[in-house]
Amino acid sequence: MKRLDNIRVGLVFPSYQDYDDKVSFGVNKQHLGYIPPLSLAYIGALLKEQGCTVMIIDASALQLTKKQVAERLKEFQPDFLGFTSTTVDFHCTLSWIRYLKEQLKMFTIIGGIHLSVYPRETMGHACIDYAVIGEAEETLPELLACLSQKGDVRHIKGIAYRDNGHIIITEGRNPVKNLDLYPFPARDLLANDRYYSFISKEKKFTAMLTSRGCPFDCIFCDSQTVSYRFRSAQSVVDEMEECVKVYGIQEIDIFDALFSISIKRVMEICKEINKRKLKFKWSFRTRVDLVTEEMLDELKRSGCIRIYYGIESGDETILKNINKHIDIDTIRRVVTLTKKKGIDVLGYFMIGNIGETHETVKKTLNLMCELPFDYVQISPVFAPPRTTLYNMIQQRFQKDFWKEYTLNPSRKEQLPLYGTTLSNEEVERYIHVCYFKFYLRAKYIIKFICQLRSLNELFRSIHALKDIIVSYYRKKNGKK
Repeated sequence: MKRLDNIRVGLVFPSYQDYDDKVSFGVNKQHLGYIPPLSLAYIGALLKEQGCTVMIIDASALQLTKKQVAERLKEFQPDFLGFTSTTVDFHCTLSWIRYLKEQLKMFTIIGGIHLSVYPRETMGHACIDYAVIGEAEETLPELLACLSQKGDVRHIKGIAYRDNGHIIITEGRNPVKNLDLYPFPARDLLANDRYYSFISKEKKFTAMLTSRGCPFDCIFCDSQTVSYRFRSAQSVVDEMEECVKVYGIQEIDIFDALFSISIKRVMEICKEINKRKLKFKWSFRTRVDLVTEEMLDELKRSGCIRIYYGIESGDETILKNINKHIDIDTIRRVVTLTKKKGIDVLGYFMIGNIGETHETVKKTLNLMCELPFDYVQISPVFAPPRTTLYNMIQQRFQKDFWKEYTLNPSRKEQLPLYGTTLSNEEVERYIHVCYFKFYLRAKYIIKFICQLRSLNELFRSIHALKDIIVSYYRKKNGKK
């Protein structure tokens, strides 16, 4: 591959917090914190390795307006502007691309999982010049090299572009196989002091990815649409060591869809952390049937402080309906055991699943309050493109909602629920009720206060709880 020396690339991560996407639950969205844009940081590292001069602007963490971002880019003078987008964020991303394209008059390139589903519809927006379809590690450097030399892009696999008004989509490119071959995210280009999660404990915080995809078949999840691959334990701990020793990171949150699919790899990672005497706190996401007592002991010894479990519902029929393949007894046993080992537990729950009723919501709330969860996150059911659930919705309503959404930036319609008599409004109201009844228990408040480590954590929590209480009473009184 040709070097990319003398090419300047500006990568922009828009501010999504205040954007009304009609999908994210408001209180969740406002208090999730600022997580580093790892996809752009990976691209930044890759392009730097090829000789590019790269700037990443995280407008979200830096709380920058479009105008302020444009001013920074004008000073940097990039040759290309790069963006990434999920489906739910597409409208917001598009508004930023349009504005910056008008201000800087340069080529714009977009990537992300959304492009794999709706490349033609995405390219229908004139402010987008090129799209990378699929994974970008090989495609983007090849595209930039070709464009910088005014070459012919038609032979580049995995892109979409326009030619004389016609949208051209080239042959697809296979996913990368060996994730260990690529550089770690370019954290030197990120606003590292600005990142935190809503429950992070340490001031110096970052996120990591150690795998892609998921082999399970939950009907609501789009991770299974990406082939599952994982990095070696050596590579994972190498990045952890870089985070700790180069960037002074004190807490790492692993954002894999399911980190512990290979229990053997988890054990290897834990042992390697201890072998190198690395001292930091870390956390990850998984299922309750992908942990063992031995693994929990090793996790605790290596500095793991929290596990995020995908619970989804307190009703076994619903768990079967969504292909979760777990049972309530396993949930009870593993959550209790995890807490017994001294590891905090966050439970992910969804309201509005197939078979959801007023009674099943009560079961879910009862399970939340019965088990020793330190935190819960509750969301409305969401059906991304290509998921089994979205295919059901399409067949039921004979309509591709996400296609129409991609084509029309002014579209704000919520996806219809499937397989439940609850309305979107009832689901949102139940979410408020569950948050209120879980977090505002006297027992929980006393425990939480006793575990506080800093004033910053206290202020964040008070702010979030205030909004939960206000939202609850507004919904209770029929206000929006």
